[in-house]
Amino acid sequence: MASRPDGTPRHTRNPRGSGDRLRQDLVTAANRLLEDGATHESLSLRAVAREVGIAATSVYLHFPDKMSLLLAVYQRHFVELINHIDQAVARHTDPVARLRAVAAAYCEFADDHPDVYRVMFTVPSVPELPRAISDDQLPGVAVLESVHEIIKDCIEAGRLPRTDPYAATVCLWAALHGIITLRAARPYVPWPPRDTLIDTLLAGTIGAT
Repeated sequence: MASRPDGTPRHTRNPRGSGDRLRQDLVTAANRLLEDGATHESLSLRAVAREVGIAATSVYLHFPDKMSLLLAVYQRHFVELINHIDQAVARHTDPVARLRAVAAAYCEFADDHPDVYRVMFTVPSVPELPRAISDDQLPGVAVLESVHEIIKDCIEAGRLPRTDPYAATVCLWAALHGIITLRAARPYVPWPPRDTLIDTLLAGTIGAT
């Protein structure tokens, strides 16, 4: 990568057919800025272009607006998360064991990638988005759907009380997120081991047996 006269990097023109590489470079650069403290509101396409070393107008060849770029960042991480969860779940056949594997994998991912986890949840609430997006574009939908199916299996097997499986899914998500964020924000609290917290949560909050 060459440099401009002011010392900032200049992105080398990609060979024909390598536009996807530049797209991924833009996603990586946006993520890096978010990890360094930029917010959804403060991140600019100009800053992302400068990070990559290209003209700001070149960003629009891959992302029509900032929301599209941010969704690509969030989607990348949620794909990483669902892959991590799927690998953990695949080791089990018992529905409650699968549910526990989900909870453990979710917490493990957050603990191992704290900056990534923080970026994943800088997504503004839907009413505040600058334009409408479809349900399948919402970050994390695949994770919720996977957990939803496992909870339905637990209910059908008589291992969870008869309840609304979607409500149980979002309650579990909220509780896990609370454990993750509180443990990070208050490390001096004498927290029980993570596995103990997960077992207590599954038994006490949603009644898994």
